[in-house]
Amino acid sequence: MADERFYQKSGIYTIQDLAVYCGAQLGADVDPSLVINDVAPLHKAEAGHISCLHNPKYIDQFKKTKATACLVSPEFAKYAPKEIALLLSPKPYRAYGQVAGFFYPHAKKSGGVSSQAAIHSTAKIGKNCTIGPFAVIEENVRIGDGCEIGAHCVIEAGVELGQECRIAANVTISHALLGKRVSVKPGARIGQRGYGFHMDEEGHLNIPQLGRVIIGDDVEIGSNTTIDRGAEADTVIGCGTRIDNLVQIAHNVQIGENCVIVAQVGIAGSTQLGRFVIAAGQVGIAGHLNIGDGVKIAAQSGVMRDIDKGDTVAGSPSVAARDWHRQTVALKRLAEKGN
Repeated sequence: MADERFYQKSGIYTIQDLAVYCGAQLGADVDPSLVINDVAPLHKAEAGHISCLHNPKYIDQFKKTKATACLVSPEFAKYAPKEIALLLSPKPYRAYGQVAGFFYPHAKKSGGVSSQAAIHSTAKIGKNCTIGPFAVIEENVRIGDGCEIGAHCVIEAGVELGQECRIAANVTISHALLGKRVSVKPGARIGQRGYGFHMDEEGHLNIPQLGRVIIGDDVEIGSNTTIDRGAEADTVIGCGTRIDNLVQIAHNVQIGENCVIVAQVGIAGSTQLGRFVIAAGQVGIAGHLNIGDGVKIAAQSGVMRDIDKGDTVAGSPSVAARDWHRQTVALKRLAEKGN
């Protein structure tokens, strides 16, 4: 189903191949040699395709799908069409992601190092790297094996990239150490000086920003996101974290492992987020706060205080989600009475 101009399929597989790859179990009476040639959504799938039901909202589509096979959790298997072959998984969407990646692995760019790239003589470039036209690699940069650096990127002096990083076009990186397999989308800015200055009646005085940005393994950073370097301490992004487009992360912020930071979030300086924190779209988080592990922050919330481990908050200023819900219901009733 994917457009062949942009995506290259790796092959055709048996359903047993896919089951082994994603750790799913074959449903009852499924022929292990059944051939699957592509992935597709439920409503567009045809013969030969494998699809996925991961949300009960789509049970009706599941009942009508023309897919040959489907990944589904055991609790929803009862809704399957008669002829469909099931792959059973407690996490069907995760399994689908693995299967889709099996059919369509990342296509490494070819072309080596462009003759139009400007690479300083002291830079160390690893094996099998791709560097696009008009990229600038400054002195003492270290780039690990298998990295891809897009056109018009600027990797400033001293920056280090771990193995297999993917830096898309028009990215600038300074004062930063990146781990392995970091993905940075077009237009992102990493390591610029933070928004730090002293204010008084004599005028604003910039405070030197002497820290770095430390990014762990397997982090993804969205387009036009900005991550300021630390002022004294470092700005840190933990392993496995996913940062969406148009996010602002200020100096000294520390984000734990496997967090999810959605588009247009702003995190002010020196705030610390624990592991597995979710900040939904347009959340604003004030500076010098501590956000505990597993916290969930609803979209457009304004966070002005510390949040304990595992809490879910909403609103501006943010409160416990259950309190926010009660407040909004009460305000709605007042408005209805006024009308």
